[in-house]
Amino acid sequence: MDILKNRYLAIHSTKHYTQISPEEVITLWTQLKAFLGASDSSMTEIEYMSMTHMLFDLSIYVSKDVEAETIYNTFRDRFGANSPYLFVMRASLMQVNEGDRKAEDYLTKLLSEYLELETDIVGYPLVSKKLLAVQRKSLPREKYMAKLLDLTEKFPVDAEIWYALALEYATLGQLEEAAYCLEEVLCISPFNYIVFAHLSELLYYRASKDSKNREALLQQSLNNALRSVELSETFVKGWAFAGMTSKLLSKSKLLTLSKVKLEEITRRGNETDKATAKKILVHL
Repeated sequence: MDILKNRYLAIHSTKHYTQISPEEVITLWTQLKAFLGASDSSMTEIEYMSMTHMLFDLSIYVSKDVEAETIYNTFRDRFGANSPYLFVMRASLMQVNEGDRKAEDYLTKLLSEYLELETDIVGYPLVSKKLLAVQRKSLPREKYMAKLLDLTEKFPVDAEIWYALALEYATLGQLEEAAYCLEEVLCISPFNYIVFAHLSELLYYRASKDSKNREALLQQSLNNALRSVELSETFVKGWAFAGMTSKLLSKSKLLTLSKVKLEEITRRGNETDKATAKKILVHL
């Protein structure tokens, strides 16, 4: 149960479910719903709320509006309408039913009239992040990144903000800055296999552009890839970069192991992972 719990918490902390295929979203929704339906006494209230909130988001993505409303009503009955998680859920329902502008107005009003940065260290960052997510479509990238940087200064131990910033730096090709942000995420969330694999990827591409430090960067990339698959044995991205870096570093045993694991994924993984593993094996 702990392995599954840590997997779901890793996905939640990075919002990785916003970047996967529709097929993977449906699979994740089904698996997470079953997991939360099973009793797990080791789960803290914050962990339960985080994963249930993710199930709420996934329910909206897969058009399970009734499921989403049910989760919202359950949370409201348990925690009251003024719970920070309820604010964010309500805004999501507003987006679906009334549009982004209505949700933006609601969140802006909450921040200006109800929540105070100094006194609400949970509600303020949650609502701030949701507001920025709603505004993302209409903001120029420079302004969006400036707002993210402002949030990292206010909430330096929020992994989700650092990860979002890392994605923006990576898109701009600023790999060193992106890697720094991912390292900050790992300081906060040291068992996040998704971030270890993403950091491995960034270091791999940095190595291709930095001949002077190529071998050291490849070794760092390999180390992070191996940590990723240590935490999640079937994570295709982790094995992909473990294989590619092992090949470039002439580490035959690790290259062989990576091929074996990728071949296993081609037989047992979901359709997306199978296709990815097959493509990677061609180049190994």
